[in-house]
Amino acid sequence: MRVGLGTGTTARWFILGLAERVHQGLKLRAVATSVATATLASEHGIVVEELGAAGLDFAVDGADSIDPALRLIKGRGGAMLREKIVAASAERFVVIADDSKYMSVLRGRIPVEVVHFGSARTLRVLADRTSMAWALRIGADGDPFTTDNGNLLADSEYADVTDPAALAAAIDSVPGVSGHGLFLGMTDLVFIGHSDGTVEQLSAPGDTVAAGG
Repeated sequence: MRVGLGTGTTARWFILGLAERVHQGLKLRAVATSVATATLASEHGIVVEELGAAGLDFAVDGADSIDPALRLIKGRGGAMLREKIVAASAERFVVIADDSKYMSVLRGRIPVEVVHFGSARTLRVLADRTSMAWALRIGADGDPFTTDNGNLLADSEYADVTDPAALAAAIDSVPGVSGHGLFLGMTDLVFIGHSDGTVEQLSAPGDTVAAGG
């Protein structure tokens, strides 16, 4: 089995649970979406390899915002470009999240990965084409955040995304942007965890199935 491993706090719990199954004899190979995820998985006995031409059986990741059409905002951890490559390479892309992430419309800051060259101009064009304010993300060290790909990361202003497809198209049209955190039409299955311990399964717009606690 070939499994894609996401990045972030929720994905971390999946990796730790998967490691327990590996220790019990489950055979799999994993592709990590970040250096941090690769390190965590390797430390817990999961074999990590590069993404090959054959793709993946499935991938599991978290999300920052999920709407009823199973569209996502991702990228709080800064790994959304690799996460999108891995998700697109999987036969099934599964998202796990708590119920605070499930919303009537996508809501939050949209991250974009920006190449260094001309980054100030890229942000200006982004603002013009999206009618949103954008700013470079600053890391804990006070310097601009750098992705595992060596690029900069910028975030939009906090907003409701009422037309995700139009916003994604506007962002994609800007030279200098190498990726963004809008995941549209990619998600096959979502598990939403509730505070009472129950889990809700979403597999299609308007179709929910109780999955137990």
